[in-house]
Amino acid sequence: MKNITPKLFLVLFILTLTACGKDEQKNETIDVQSNVDQTQILSNLKDDFAGDPERGKRLYLQCRACHSLKKGEPHKIGPNLYNFYGKQAGSQERFNYSSELLDSKILWDYDNLDRWLENPQALIPENKMVYVGMRNPKDREDLIAYLLIETQ
Repeated sequence: MKNITPKLFLVLFILTLTACGKDEQKNETIDVQSNVDQTQILSNLKDDFAGDPERGKRLYLQCRACHSLKKGEPHKIGPNLYNFYGKQAGSQERFNYSSELLDSKILWDYDNLDRWLENPQALIPENKMVYVGMRNPKDREDLIAYLLIETQ
């Protein structure tokens, strides 16, 4: 039994190290994929419009009381916006949307997001978002640039 115990510990130790290495390699792959996605989004932003994400980050300060952006963050007064772009309005899980927003069938593309940020009540009357809108088109463009990068 004495001879088997050290060998068993050695095998278990090697298996543990091997498993740890696989997790680290998997995380590296995820990080690379995340960077690729962000680079692709930035490239698309430059092709589609000239929004400034750095300026958009400052503009987002007026949104952060109601919205979170990162995966796994809780909803606030408004829904978490992680991965919202390209999806149907009202599709974030575990958030209680207004029936008006759910019935709208709006897809969050650039044009609808721009119209929403300009005046949410004009786009979807009687929705629950208490925000008068962002009138300056350049401000909206910059905010959208930031949101598209931060919510992917």
